Amino acid sequence: MHSLPRSAILIVMAPAFWAVPAYAGCAGWDPVAPVVAQPPRPITARDLIDLVNIGRPDAEPVEGPTPLGLSPDGRYVAAVLQRADLATNGYCQALVVVDVTGRAPPRVLDRGGDYLMVKGASRGMYMSIGFPRLDPARWSPDGRSIAFLKRLDGRTQLWRATLDGKPAGMVTHADDDINQWAWSSDGRSLLYSVDRGRVAADTAIDQEGRSGWHFDERMAPHIALRPQIPGPLPQDEVAIDPDSDATRPASAAERALLALDGAEPITGRRKSRAGLTAWAELAGTAAFAPWTIRAVDPHGKAIACAAPACSGRLKDLWWSRDGKLLSFLKLEGWDGRYTALYRWRPGRGQPVRVLRTDDVIQGCVPNGSALLCVRQGSLQPPRLVAIDVSDGRQRVLLDPNPSIRNLRLGKVQRLEWSTEKGLPVYGDLVLPPDYAGGRLPVIVTQYWSRGFLRGGTGNDYPIQLFAQAGFAVLSISRPPSAATADPAVKAPDDIDRAELRDWAERRSMNSAINRGLDLLIARGIADPTRLGLTGVSDGASGVRFALINTPRFAAAALSSCCVDESSDDVVGPAWEKESTSYGYPPAYPVDRAFWRPYSLALNADRVATPLLMQLADYELLVGVHAYAALRSQGQPTDLYFYPDEYHNKWQPEHRAAVFERDLDWFSFWLQGHDDPSPAKAAMFARWRAWREQRRGVPGGKVP
Repeated sequence: MHSLPRSAILIVMAPAFWAVPAYAGCAGWDPVAPVVAQPPRPITARDLIDLVNIGRPDAEPVEGPTPLGLSPDGRYVAAVLQRADLATNGYCQALVVVDVTGRAPPRVLDRGGDYLMVKGASRGMYMSIGFPRLDPARWSPDGRSIAFLKRLDGRTQLWRATLDGKPAGMVTHADDDINQWAWSSDGRSLLYSVDRGRVAADTAIDQEGRSGWHFDERMAPHIALRPQIPGPLPQDEVAIDPDSDATRPASAAERALLALDGAEPITGRRKSRAGLTAWAELAGTAAFAPWTIRAVDPHGKAIACAAPACSGRLKDLWWSRDGKLLSFLKLEGWDGRYTALYRWRPGRGQPVRVLRTDDVIQGCVPNGSALLCVRQGSLQPPRLVAIDVSDGRQRVLLDPNPSIRNLRLGKVQRLEWSTEKGLPVYGDLVLPPDYAGGRLPVIVTQYWSRGFLRGGTGNDYPIQLFAQAGFAVLSISRPPSAATADPAVKAPDDIDRAELRDWAERRSMNSAINRGLDLLIARGIADPTRLGLTGVSDGASGVRFALINTPRFAAAALSSCCVDESSDDVVGPAWEKESTSYGYPPAYPVDRAFWRPYSLALNADRVATPLLMQLADYELLVGVHAYAALRSQGQPTDLYFYPDEYHNKWQPEHRAAVFERDLDWFSFWLQGHDDPSPAKAAMFARWRAWREQRRGVPGGKVP
């Protein structure tokens, strides 16, 4: 979203202690029902919005614990399937159990539940960006039941299901959302943590308001004109007997187990049945030190692995059942474009690569000679697969989106190029299904391009719908940090300021965008007079920098805006303090020389690219300064904002509206198309007036 470190929480995060309930009609949804093959048809917005995901809905691949739960006997794998439901503006989830042996068909054990939203504390207060929370399925150690999260009536609680056909039941009845959770080692208890005192803290803020609130670091005016609840709050860590509902404080050992929240860090020492131990550690203290695999024999003697495969962007590692074979997953190749699977017998040769693919493979759990994983590709939504670690062969266990085969999708090519500083970049070029050659208008999406190509990071820009409408789409995955090329960077703490220094990160991404487009122009694919640019979060930062510094775009769209000289005013004192640590100047006096390459407002007299802004209501104030400045200069800028939305929009009907307006906007400016719908008459009349006025005004400004 901006030039902050990638690990920093975005400045436009919204409060949302609870997501507003959205009740969907899930009773008739059967995610394991077969789908009859039909002649391919054009894809629709509903096809994209209602896609089923595993573990969390409507999200690109991200790191985290596995969503998969493997039964102790290795026969069953459980997962929570989730999807948006456009018809009801809600969400559906279903707990599904798959027989790994294939002797029995998949079963749905539970349906229903609302959107689970990530929440947490940043800058000393509770916030949310609207991103969907992972909902893993976890078996009890005795294999009799499966626990999972479910949200009903405004609360996220733990539920339990069994294989005997009985309805799933709610286990916890906490006053707040369940945070971390796990089964106890003996399986007799479910462990969970919950914030302590949130309601009391909110009540205290109300009472404080009777004598006036102090404008302090609890204030984030773009969120609300009241102090936010300070955070993080202390946690109550509880053990509950799911059979009797009896609760007690969790023991020290249980709290340690709870802290893992189902994830084993890659640095954890993993001992095999054969007595071997393996783990990963950083190869030194340098800012961008790679991970490297370490292994020791039963006597603690190191087993060296000098092969390049044993270091780099390691993702996870697992022992085989006999404890002698180590398999591991890593990203490799040009800017980490490939996911690679290796197997290695420590002490007996070097690792052997058994699989290398542009697909995303994640959430894996070992099961005998196979890894059970969630896998997705540019044209293939997530599926549950079993991958043989000996040869990389794959068996599909569950495809929750079989209807994708009935859709006409664009053609995808993965491309590689470099920034002007030599940093590697890759992107996916998506062409119309019937493309036979010639130059096309091009729309760029950002800022990761991994897995199924839905809508770029944030899922606001419908790649396949653009392709179907006759656009080429360049979905760019960002290059390594610009700080990697800065010799002054010695340690991780140096990265933030290095990226901001002379807007190095923004210049790097701008180079990646423009060099990618130059590649398409040179190949005769892109029409250089009809280029469009889009982005949310860091991608929106890329849009703003490009419009100011490379005026080659015929239209652009933003889903979040803006970090500029007004940010301290509307984001609040906590942001002001944090941004100073990154190297941003104080709010006053305005450092125009610093902000000139990045502020739309300070460049409003010359940024003439037609700009569509579709923002969340909680982010509106952060963008009003730039919008008002652009409109004061007569620039063609349109702004829409959506109620009860966050940095990541979560409501399906809003997603549909965003998709449709994106298509209208770029079809109008890049293809000259109007939609004659009476409901859009005023919008298109406004756009036509801007277009006609631009044709007669020097510099493109609209009076």
